[in-house]
Amino acid sequence: MTSIETIIKAINATTKTVNKHETYSNKPGLYAFVLAPNSNLKSFGSVNQIIYVGKAEDSLRQRDLNTHFKDGRTGQSTLRRSIGAVLKNELKAVAFSRNGTLNSPNIDNYKFDSKAEKQLSIWMKDNLLIGYWEYDTSKENKPLREIEEQLIIHLKPTLDLDKRTKGFNVCAELLTQLRQECKDEAKKNVIENKAYF
Repeated sequence: MTSIETIIKAINATTKTVNKHETYSNKPGLYAFVLAPNSNLKSFGSVNQIIYVGKAEDSLRQRDLNTHFKDGRTGQSTLRRSIGAVLKNELKAVAFSRNGTLNSPNIDNYKFDSKAEKQLSIWMKDNLLIGYWEYDTSKENKPLREIEEQLIIHLKPTLDLDKRTKGFNVCAELLTQLRQECKDEAKKNVIENKAYF
């Protein structure tokens, strides 16, 4: 099995802005988002700090480039929901139910108004670096989910809210509160029948 140190080395070796990734893996694996130089995410991170670790069971490219960095995909990306919650005032973001209903998963997986979605994507492209490690099923004897858990416990990323590991995140309580404010707003907008804009 690959050591955590080797995984971190692979992530560091591939870390760059999304626009500088000329090729990006289509294999399964782990990825990490890092704050770029001159970036600021308030109390959730400083320059060169890993703020989020995730896994891609099928394709790193599909998960990272086609979900996290795409406008309108906040309902499918916990990373986007967390950054949007932290920067809600700066983005003047309004939270909405993912599909306009009071169904709990659609409130929990809220999205933002279309203008804020665009601004969030721009902020992420300008302020985040991303690196990855490819998961080779022929070499690993642990499921990807277990390796992800070990890496998160080791790195303690500030945007981690996974129930398995959030106890290691000193920012978890504040992040949960900020995200709850977005959920409450999304619910209110459904009840008041406010249209997504």
